Amino acid sequence: MTASPAPAPTAAPAPARAWLRVGLSLVITGLALWLVQRQLDPVPDELEIAAWGLPAYLATLLLYAFLRSARWWFLVRPLGQVRFGDVMLVGLAGALWIVALPWRLGELVRPALLARRSGIPASQLLGTVAIERVVDGLCVCAAFFVAAAGAPDVPALTGLYAACTGAFALFATALAVLVVLARWPAALELLLRRGLGRIAARPAAVLADVARGLADGLRALPSLRPLLLFLIGTLAYWATNVFGMALLARACGLDLGLLEALAVLAVLNLTLLVPGPPAHVGTFQLGVAAGLGLFLPPDVVRAGGSTYAFFLYTCQLAMIAALGIAASLRLRLGWRAALDLRPPAAGPAGV
Repeated sequence: MTASPAPAPTAAPAPARAWLRVGLSLVITGLALWLVQRQLDPVPDELEIAAWGLPAYLATLLLYAFLRSARWWFLVRPLGQVRFGDVMLVGLAGALWIVALPWRLGELVRPALLARRSGIPASQLLGTVAIERVVDGLCVCAAFFVAAAGAPDVPALTGLYAACTGAFALFATALAVLVVLARWPAALELLLRRGLGRIAARPAAVLADVARGLADGLRALPSLRPLLLFLIGTLAYWATNVFGMALLARACGLDLGLLEALAVLAVLNLTLLVPGPPAHVGTFQLGVAAGLGLFLPPDVVRAGGSTYAFFLYTCQLAMIAALGIAASLRLRLGWRAALDLRPPAAGPAGV
């Protein structure tokens, strides 16, 4: 192998990039919290909820967390020998880091962790994560379009509809790229090396290597059965989420049915597409407020909506943290090991 060229002198050092991300995250958090406070109270003075509300919602969150991790197994299993238990534990631990790290950098933790447990290259596992994110994005957009058909004609709906259309185009393009990688794995790599490589050789080489790894990870695509099982798990995952949100809304005194809860879920996830701070502080509440505003008058959003957003956020965060910490302890995984995203050394058997 030839030695890698020296980094370009104009590249910003890692600490500078990290501080830039932190600064931008703080700006996004401040803007989101400012917008949220105009619609609801992030920490309301009174928290009235039916006695059955929290136990019932937490039960749906347990099923939601199980389905979220379990569906990944159908995409990972065709790539090599991997235990279902390992996929579950890594999925639960990875969900914690997705919440803990800004700018969704936690998405890189799951493939790195499972690569150490299974021997499957992290670049291949990254391809399965890409499939997840694209399918989830298309599901969110489809959910919004379905729910928007039954929503009242309010001014905010036009802007949300435009944002969702743009997001749908983005995810559809990403899906097309994944299909190209799966069907013609060498095409994008060649295009990057011969096209971008003439302008910036090193970035082109890095992107080409990533594309090759993603293509290897997309080997599950031509197999219909794993994809169908993954899609069934995904529909069950989102359906559980919608049911739980509707259940919690009733416990908080809000008159929201399944269709309205579907709309709130879609708007919330569209808002979370904005890269932001750890734990989605501000952006989460902003998404809930925007979704509720489609169906409820401002005074109801300010009152019951504030309670609803508070419990929705704290319950999800607590469940992700509790399951993620438990899974990390079972994996004997410390935070330093979780953040070490370097690929594992090849074992005696190789991969």
